[in-house]
Amino acid sequence: MEIRNKQNPNAGFTLIELIVALGLFAVVMTISMGAFLNISDIQKKSESLRNVSDNMSFTIEMMTRDIREGRGYICSPSPCSVFSFTDVDDKSVTYELKEDNQQKYIMRDNSRITSQDVNVSSLIFTVRRAGPSDGQPFVTIYVGGVTDSKQKLKSSLNLQTSVSQRKIDSSR
Repeated sequence: MEIRNKQNPNAGFTLIELIVALGLFAVVMTISMGAFLNISDIQKKSESLRNVSDNMSFTIEMMTRDIREGRGYICSPSPCSVFSFTDVDDKSVTYELKEDNQQKYIMRDNSRITSQDVNVSSLIFTVRRAGPSDGQPFVTIYVGGVTDSKQKLKSSLNLQTSVSQRKIDSSR
């Protein structure tokens, strides 16, 4: 017995089969596109957070280095947002929070030290043992920053560090 495969040379997909296949393809592509856009937003938010972190870390490291080797700390009243001292080269240094066009940033003397991409939300210095007979001065720095990107991708970061003077201040 011989089984023959009867195929119609004009046979193809019916219109219903094509519409169902196209519908399934559209659903799969919609889900895939949603996942892709979500991953893209997560990557942008991660990059935004990294930018704030890098900038705030650089700023706090710079201030810490200067304060550690400085002397004659002035922060009145403590806590304060304007902090002055004399650096290792006997130059007066002032760190302060400035605001310009609704953006806040940190200034070292007359130079901006934070990126234009970061809006500094807070800068607070607390000085302990700064009097002549108090011993070695101790400064705590608190810095908060937010990226100036879209609300959905906005990232914020708050850092705090403490610094003690490397040498006991003999000029007091």
